[in-house]
Amino acid sequence: MRTSLLLLSILFSSIVCSQTWTSIGPYGGYFKDFTIHPTNSQIIITGSDDSGGLWKSTDGGQTWNLITGMFPNFTGWKVVFDKLNPNIIYACDLYSRYGLIKSSDGGLTWQIINSGLNTQYDKMVTGLVIANGKHDTLLICTGYEKSGTPPRPGNGVFKSVNGGLTWIASGLQGTTTPCIGSNGNGGAIFVGTRGAGLKITTDLGGTWNNHPQIPLTADITEIETDSNVVMVSAGFSGIYLSTDYGTNFTNIGLTGEFNFDINIFRKTPFVQLFSSTFSGLKKYTSQTGLWTAVSHTELNNHLVMGIASRNNDIYLSNFTNGLILKSTDAGVNWNSVTQSPKATEIGSLYIEKTNPNHIMTSLLGTYNVGGLSGKECISETTDGGVTWLRKGPIGHGGVLTKAPNSLNTFFLGVFGQGLFKTTDGFTTYSNIRTGNKLILDVIVNPSNSLEILISELDLTTNTYAILKSTNGGSSFVNTSSLITTKLEYDASNTSIVYAATFSGLYKSIDGGSTWNIYLFSGLPVSSVRPMTNHIYASLYNGVLFKINGMSSTNITGSWPNNSHITNIIEHNGKLVVGINGAEKDTTLNLIGSTFISADSGTTWANITGNMACTHIYGVHTLQAINNDLYVATYGGGVYKSIGLVLETQEMNFDDENVSVFPNPTQNQLTIEASFDLINAEIKVYNQLGEIEKYISNINSNKMNIETSSLSNGVYFIVLQNEGGQITRKIIINKLQ
Repeated sequence: MRTSLLLLSILFSSIVCSQTWTSIGPYGGYFKDFTIHPTNSQIIITGSDDSGGLWKSTDGGQTWNLITGMFPNFTGWKVVFDKLNPNIIYACDLYSRYGLIKSSDGGLTWQIINSGLNTQYDKMVTGLVIANGKHDTLLICTGYEKSGTPPRPGNGVFKSVNGGLTWIASGLQGTTTPCIGSNGNGGAIFVGTRGAGLKITTDLGGTWNNHPQIPLTADITEIETDSNVVMVSAGFSGIYLSTDYGTNFTNIGLTGEFNFDINIFRKTPFVQLFSSTFSGLKKYTSQTGLWTAVSHTELNNHLVMGIASRNNDIYLSNFTNGLILKSTDAGVNWNSVTQSPKATEIGSLYIEKTNPNHIMTSLLGTYNVGGLSGKECISETTDGGVTWLRKGPIGHGGVLTKAPNSLNTFFLGVFGQGLFKTTDGFTTYSNIRTGNKLILDVIVNPSNSLEILISELDLTTNTYAILKSTNGGSSFVNTSSLITTKLEYDASNTSIVYAATFSGLYKSIDGGSTWNIYLFSGLPVSSVRPMTNHIYASLYNGVLFKINGMSSTNITGSWPNNSHITNIIEHNGKLVVGINGAEKDTTLNLIGSTFISADSGTTWANITGNMACTHIYGVHTLQAINNDLYVATYGGGVYKSIGLVLETQEMNFDDENVSVFPNPTQNQLTIEASFDLINAEIKVYNQLGEIEKYISNINSNKMNIETSSLSNGVYFIVLQNEGGQITRKIIINKLQ
């Protein structure tokens, strides 16, 4: 029977945008997982935490390329090679945007495989195992922690018997299961739980039992297996080791330490292991039965978040939003990988207007977690992003503001450490607002550089304040207890200041000494931007207003409801807004984006384009210089676009020169051009606008696309290179 299909006539330019973005750094980020190819140790894939994507190296980790650009904001929590066919790769997404993706060609193209994972909790995938001897039988675990903002509790274990095409519940539903492992020939699969010990099944999830030698209330955060050796991190209960396929476990120490990541380094002649603890990286050998610290300046008192090893090579990352570290001599010496991925999380951005090659960013999460040493939270380039230098205070960088009429005076808010000031571009700096404080925003009066306003949260007392200094930051006076996310001076009168607060838009007419409600009383305001003749302000529900006097007009664009607008700028007659979706995946299922309007908000165009990370998270993270736009993201570093586009547009090759056949098709589609394609790419979209397949770096006039994994229906093929693009509608019909 022929499948009945509704043929749609759709102009596809709403999905494909001609705005082109280039990531210019900084290098580094958070790399949760490293996975080494089973037979070629030069091939490594690393998965970056929130929104950083998957990156692949083919030269032993010296250089890296993003391989999931077709899936914006993908979080690579865990990556798994199929050892029987290493071209098959699975990647797990804890943040529930995709659930799982799969590649059958070594990472060149990917498809989403989450059918049967019906809720956001189901899609919080944290691990995957391929059942021994059953090539297409997979089990996944879900969730990481029950609490948090947002919570990520997951929903137990799911199973697939067809290589991930469909999934069914397979036990422990309602349980947070952050890790999974298989003991290979032993036939058992282990799953770690939050607070319910180590679970084990020998019938592919039919029945589950607690392992009796692991505490029944333990938090199991990591499981590593290598044939007969099974290593389990039981949170503060220590490390458990088995050398008989998990039949018997022994607690080998690190009790009282939180062991974030673990690695089996050697099995013979002695078992050697690595574990990440709050006191640094530790190494264990069964020869002595002892754990010893791995000493290195980049590791001492740092918390490691990803470890992988093969022979004498070790790769790891740590909680400093920095470069990948590699050792080639079993952990004795370490070197930073200077060409690490560009997956940094940025809190604020500064670009020198007269020299756009000079850029400074404040880096989020350069953590001093649990009292550990962090890393400098300023990253600076003077060559437009070719090289970057870490400098400034050690800590969790937030808002970065330059003082007007001064080349090298900056103010920097650091999480839990208050406010810093430098007069020499962070060669030296001083802590001018000390204590356990979070600076939400800082502004300097353009007419009087001694006058400074800050919005502050005292983390010890949980109290908010707006504070004012009239002596360059030597002292501050509390002027309000408003919960304020954004402060802005009026564009033409610096005696007037606006404050975006959780209880409305406030206004001061005396330079921030006193405050009164202006508009939107009782409503949470996320951002404000005064211009010469009007003001823009956004609410936390994603609604954007243009304000003239006391009159406000709703100019909200086509972004989703509840979008978190963090940045608003107007430049050369164009209005640009930056939207954040980071850390909002579970409750709101949002993504970030960048929108532009050339008519003050009457019409809008989404110019997010090819940004692989789209979250505009921090303060001052949208900047425009000349006709170029810079966007600092949460997980993709800084993106630069040369030349602002007023609207999306459809550019076409000559249709007569490109053939797409057969159409309808079943298992394979051919695209053939009458000319050689140079650096072309092909994207296959479903009717929801989701990318099903992506092929890049095409340098041939003919390309075959395997479509057997696609369901029956209508799809759109987009072929694009520097010469333009062409869009074709195709039909997949396997029941012809």
